[in-house]
Amino acid sequence: MSPPLPSAPVTIHRVLTSAQPEFHALLGIYTQAHPESERKSLASLSAMIARPECFFLAALHHGAVVGFTISNCFLDSDAALLEYMAVAVDHRNRGIGKSLFQATVNFPALAPRTVLIEVDSNLVAAPDAADCTRRKAFYRSLGCREIERLSFLMPRVSSTLPPPMELLVYRNRLPQSIEKARLLRWLRDCYVQVYQAPPNDPRIDAMLSPLPDTIRLL
Repeated sequence: MSPPLPSAPVTIHRVLTSAQPEFHALLGIYTQAHPESERKSLASLSAMIARPECFFLAALHHGAVVGFTISNCFLDSDAALLEYMAVAVDHRNRGIGKSLFQATVNFPALAPRTVLIEVDSNLVAAPDAADCTRRKAFYRSLGCREIERLSFLMPRVSSTLPPPMELLVYRNRLPQSIEKARLLRWLRDCYVQVYQAPPNDPRIDAMLSPLPDTIRLL
């Protein structure tokens, strides 16, 4: 049986400041949905929302925030990072996640770009491996593809080390493959602009060194 649909349309709009009630509402979902090892601090999120290249989109149902995405458009780049996305537990399986994702990748600032998506890897043994597989299947059902053989090393954002990660990509009419030099630019932009790491961080080379010069998108 299909899950019940919301009794009123879900609307999605951009949250512009940390002073808005929607910002504090999405923080509750953010904390509940993402493990501590992947969560940035309140101060970091408040600084992000003030930057014009960062986009906080909230899904509202009957005026209440039921989901959100946080994206970062890299400066002087053709890529962006979908950094966080979540739907409130009691509103899942109703198509809200799909609507949020589509609204995000079609947002005017993101639509011309390749959107990178960080996901927990389902290729390693973990208690939540089934959830990781489900999340990856969700993104793939929306047209995202995997960067073959890339093990993404997410920089630390809290006192706890992040889990093994993968990087998916989305764009309307993705090519079958990308050049390693292009992936290098994306990883460097991500490290520098999202995680404030140096452009020559050795983890970037560690991610790229096993890969061929032309990398398939699967």
